[in-house]
Amino acid sequence: MAFRSLWQISKNSLIANIKNIARFAGKKIIAVVKANAYGHGAKEVAHLLEPLKEIEFFAVATPEEGAKLRKAGIRKPILVLFGFLPWEVPLLKIYRLTPVVGNFKELRLVLNLKIPYHLNIDTGMGRCGFLVPPYELLKRFPPEGVMSHFPSADIDRTFTENQIREFYKLTLPLRGIKYLHIQNSAGLVYKAFYTNLVRVGLAIYGEYSSPLLKEKGLKLFFPSEVSSPILTVKRLPKGSCISYGCRYKLKKASWIGIIPFGYADGLNRKFSNRLKVFYKEKSFPIVGNITMDLSVVNFGNNKPSEGERVILIDRRQKFSDLASLIGTIPYEIMTSIGERVKRIFR
Repeated sequence: MAFRSLWQISKNSLIANIKNIARFAGKKIIAVVKANAYGHGAKEVAHLLEPLKEIEFFAVATPEEGAKLRKAGIRKPILVLFGFLPWEVPLLKIYRLTPVVGNFKELRLVLNLKIPYHLNIDTGMGRCGFLVPPYELLKRFPPEGVMSHFPSADIDRTFTENQIREFYKLTLPLRGIKYLHIQNSAGLVYKAFYTNLVRVGLAIYGEYSSPLLKEKGLKLFFPSEVSSPILTVKRLPKGSCISYGCRYKLKKASWIGIIPFGYADGLNRKFSNRLKVFYKEKSFPIVGNITMDLSVVNFGNNKPSEGERVILIDRRQKFSDLASLIGTIPYEIMTSIGERVKRIFR
């Protein structure tokens, strides 16, 4: 079956990224596959990565995300990063999920029910986590792991190094705990000698969250290509309005192509009159307002063929490049790609 818009994902690139990250960090990996593996497809990514010796855990945001992975046959440990609500406790037990605990209500529940857990210490993120671990209470049923999180590893070295020192000091009374982890993708450039896991998401998917990662020799492969077919081709005269609001008028007679990729597919309206696509190795602009289901490409004097594909995202124009166009981050672009865009792993 042929599909309209495609997101093709290279298996070899994802695997190579995992191996390169583990080698660079010198530690095993918690692979973050929350939010449907940043849009790529959590079940497919987890099945691909599970056999790798470098993977120690998968990480999700909610118990429901973890349950879906278990139902899909994933067996390796699954960390639930953002805690749980009381009615989600059965999911933790039935599907053998390991919650990250960051408040006393959660902690008392896991202590009473003897559910293995990781403790979250807030060393500067200002969200979830204990400012100081409740050491005496933890003796009842010690955590399997202890973690913290960097909020600004890519932009504030002093703040991040202070977090590393603070985490070390606060975990000293907890020596003997099996797992310690604080580094995220951007945090891979720091040395946290006392930890034994790194918790990475963006780097798995081929994007550098800090330019220092590339400078220090981490090689990542961009695995994605997002494309869409040309539905209709027509030649319009100079001055023709394009799309709602007539925000764009042709400066000369041109060939235009309509592609079935709009904001419902993840192409933010802010890209209107700003984004380019690739067709036969040349780039052409998207013009006029992007609509829910369609966008218009101005091919100028180059007549395209209906049914052939334009490329919106690949190694030449990554998620991070799109993000910089509209002042956001690649995570938002990745997770915005809609379900109508068929994911294909190759």
